[in-house]
This record gives sequence, C-alpha cells and structure tokens, in this order.
Amino acid sequence: MKKTVALLALAGLAAAGAGRAQTVDCLVAVVGGQPITLTDLRIAQEFGLFGRTAPAAAGDQTLAVLDSLIGQKLVLAMAREPGRGEADDAGPALADLRAKLGPEAYEAKLRKLGLREADLRPYLEERLRFERVVSARFAAPVLVSRGDVETYYRDVYVPEERAKGLEPAPLESVRAALETRLRAELKAAKIADWIRTIRAQSDVRVNRDCLKTA
Repeated sequence: MKKTVALLALAGLAAAGAGRAQTVDCLVAVVGGQPITLTDLRIAQEFGLFGRTAPAAAGDQTLAVLDSLIGQKLVLAMAREPGRGEADDAGPALADLRAKLGPEAYEAKLRKLGLREADLRPYLEERLRFERVVSARFAAPVLVSRGDVETYYRDVYVPEERAKGLEPAPLESVRAALETRLRAELKAAKIADWIRTIRAQSDVRVNRDCLKTA
C-alpha cells in the first residue's frame, strides 16, 4: 500500500529548548513516521554523531551521514528500544566528545549551530542505544583464518603502504594488527548488510530538495 508522507519546509522553526535563534529547518527524511530534520543532520555532521551503517552514497559525505541516521532509527524501531535508561547516560559521552574535539572547538561548534551542551544529549543517548542493540546482535566474534589475513596483507595492506611511498612491514610483524583490522571490517560489513535488509523492508522517504541546503 502506497503511503504518502508530506515533506514540508518548516520556516522559522525554533527547536524546543535549544535556545537557538530563529532558523529555517526542513524534513530531510521520514523513517517509519519518525522525522530527521536538516538540523539533526547538521548536528550529526558537525559533532561526528554518526557511524557507517551504510556505504557512502557515491562518496557524498552528507548522504553518508543521512544513511547512518536512517539506519540508526530503523534499528531502534526494529528492536523496539525503550526510552533512555541508566546505560544511556550521555554525561560521559559528552565529556569524551568535548575532550576529543578540544574545549575551544567544541564550544565553537555549539555556537555555530546555536546550541547549548544539553541539546546534544538526545542525540548521544540515541546513539548509545543504537550501539547497544548492534553490540548485542553481533556479539559473536568474527572468524578469520591465517589465509584470510595473508590475502588481506597481499591485496590491501601492501598496496596501501606502497601508495604512501612506504616499504610494507613483514607479514609476521603486522599479522596481529591486520587480523584485528580485518575482523572489524568484516563485522562492519555484516552490520551494513543487516541494516540494508531492514531498510529494504521499511518505509523510508528522503527529501532531496532539502538536502540541497545541507
């Protein structure tokens, strides 16, 4: 059954409690009835509050961030995640984010978007819930053979190092690091495939006209 979702520009929208000056916002996407606004997208981009839940679309960073936010909402909806719990306290995450960016850059980003620090809490809490669901589903270790590592060394590591003008280290000296890296990449690919399947079965509408202003 075809559903119609209105993607309307919201002129002069002031985000509740955000303390922002009047801005122009619009719905970038609607995911199973849940909105993702241009403000949501900009906050995620500016503070790095996204992950690789889907491949970057033709190298477009904005679309890659949007895909990540869409995937995040789909996973939480599928998992029927409850609201904020003790494990989702954003206090430590806010402190980590401030330290990662540096206090001056952190405050500059808040001013740029007209935000207070408290306005970041819902975004971080949602991200924490998403990561908890994904970690639980993909808790089993990814199996990697010696042959897999050797192939990765030959086909990925060696070309990368030579492209940098460096001489590749011997396989045995980097085997452990490459195994860890390969496990992480294979796990990320499994997660992306899982989310891609969920998205194919879900009602997701993207307003590309809104993206032109991103």
